[in-house]
Amino acid sequence: MTEARRWPWGLIWTALIIFLAALDQTVVITVLPNVVSTLGLDVEQALEQGIWVITGYLLGYTVAMPLLGRIADAYGHRRLFLAALGVFVGGSIGCALADSVWSLVAWRIVQAIGGGAVLPIGLAISMDEVKPIHHATALGIMGAAGEAGGVLGPAYGGLISQIQLLDVDGWRWVFWLNIPLGAALAWAIIRTLPDRPGNRGAIDYIGGGLIAVSLTALTVALSRSLGSLAIEPSAESGNLDQYAVQWTSPLTIGLLVLAVLSFIGFIWWERRTTTPLIELSAFRTPAFSAANITNVLVGMALIVGMVNVPFFVGTVLAGDALSGGLTLMRLTMMIPIGAVLGGMLMRKISARLVASLGMITTAVGFALLGFWKAETNQFQLTIYLLLTGTGFGLVLPALSAAAIGTVARESMGTAAGLLNALRMVGITLGVSALASWSLAYRASLNSTLVFTMEDFNTGAAQLALTQNEMTVYHSTFFAAAVVCLIALIPIWWLPRERSEGDTPLFA
Repeated sequence: MTEARRWPWGLIWTALIIFLAALDQTVVITVLPNVVSTLGLDVEQALEQGIWVITGYLLGYTVAMPLLGRIADAYGHRRLFLAALGVFVGGSIGCALADSVWSLVAWRIVQAIGGGAVLPIGLAISMDEVKPIHHATALGIMGAAGEAGGVLGPAYGGLISQIQLLDVDGWRWVFWLNIPLGAALAWAIIRTLPDRPGNRGAIDYIGGGLIAVSLTALTVALSRSLGSLAIEPSAESGNLDQYAVQWTSPLTIGLLVLAVLSFIGFIWWERRTTTPLIELSAFRTPAFSAANITNVLVGMALIVGMVNVPFFVGTVLAGDALSGGLTLMRLTMMIPIGAVLGGMLMRKISARLVASLGMITTAVGFALLGFWKAETNQFQLTIYLLLTGTGFGLVLPALSAAAIGTVARESMGTAAGLLNALRMVGITLGVSALASWSLAYRASLNSTLVFTMEDFNTGAAQLALTQNEMTVYHSTFFAAAVVCLIALIPIWWLPRERSEGDTPLFA
C-alpha cells in the first residue's frame, strides 16, 4: 500500500480517537448519580464533591493542550498521539478501579491529560496527512468528531451503565470499555499512519508550566465560584428569595491572582527565552489572533445553549431530564454536521465568510430562542435549535484553518492546542458569568413579588415565578446572540482567500 493511499484511513482512525476522547468529557453526566451512590456520598457531599468528577476532566483537558501540542511537534505527531492515547486508557483504568470520589477525580484528570492532547495533535495530523486543498475539509471532519463525541457522551454513558457483568458496578464499564477500544485504535493508527519525525527542537517546559498553572488556577477559581453560589432567604416579608453570589472568598481571590501573575510570568518568559512554547509573534498575524479571540467568544456562547436549553425544559415546561436531553440534542447534533459542511464550504468561499455565516446563523437561532414559550410548537423550536447548532458547527473549521494554517508545520500542534484550550476557557468563563448573572437577575425579578396564601393555593404564585424564570432564560439567550455578533469583529481579520481545488478528499 502506497503512502498516498494510506492517509485516508489514518485520518479516519484519528477522527475516531478524537471522538472517543470527547465522548468521555460528557459520559459521566448521566452516570454521576450512580457514581456518588456507589462511593457512599450523601446528598450534600454529592453536590460538593461529585461536580469535580466533571470539572476534573475539564481541568486536565484544558491544561494539557498547549504543552503536549508542542511536545508532539518536537517528537512526531504519531508518536505523541499514541502516547496520549495510552495516558487516556491508563487514566480510564484508574477511574474504573477508583474506590473514592477524590481518587476518581484524580484519575479523571490523568485521563483528560491524554484526551486533551489528542485533539490538537489530531488536528495537526490532519494537516500533515492531506494536501493543502483538503485542509479545510479534514479540519471539519476532526472538529465534527470532537463535537459528536460530546453530543453522544451522555446517551452512551446511560446505555453502558446498564451493563451488569462480573459483579462490577455498571458505571465502571464506561471506563473499562476504553481499554479494548483504545487498543484497537492504537493498532489501526500504527498500521495506517506514517511515522513522521518531529523537528526535535527544544521544549519550553518553564513556559508550559507557567501557562498550566495559570489555566489551572483560573479553572478552579471559576469552578469554586459556582460552588459558592448561595441562596439566602430574605428577612423581608413578601420577598421570596435573595441570591448572594460569593466571589470574595480568600481562596477564590488568591486563585484568580495566581492565574493573573502566572500569565504575566508566562508572557515575560516567552519574550525572554530563545525557544518559546508559543511564538508571541504569531499574534501579530491578524488571522491567528482573530481565530483565538473568536474561539473564546464561541465557547462563551456555546455554554449558554448547553445549559439553558435543558434547564428551560425542566423549569418552565416541567419536563424530565430525558426530555431536556432530547431537546438539547436538536442543537448539539447539528454541530458536527455543520463542521463538515463548513469545511466543504471553505473550498468555495473564504474562512471569513464561512465563520461570519456561522456566527450570524447562531445569533439568529439564539434570538429566536429568546421568544421560546410554553406554547411554541415543536416544529418552530426545532428550527431554532437546528439553526443555533449549525452555526456553531460552521465556524469551527474556519477557526482551525485560520489558526493552524498561519503557523509553520513544526508549530501546528502548539497552535491547535492553544486554540482549543482558549475555547475551554471561554466555556468556563461563560458558565460562571451565566450562573452569576442569572441568579442576580432572578433575585431582582423575584424581589418585586408579594404573595398571599390564596396566591399559592390558586397557583398564581407558581405562574408568576415561572414567568420570571422564562424572562431570565430569554435574556440569556439574547445575551448569547449579542456575543455571537460581537464575534463578527475579530472574524473580519480571518483569511479572505478560499481553499482552492476541487478534487475529492478520498481520491
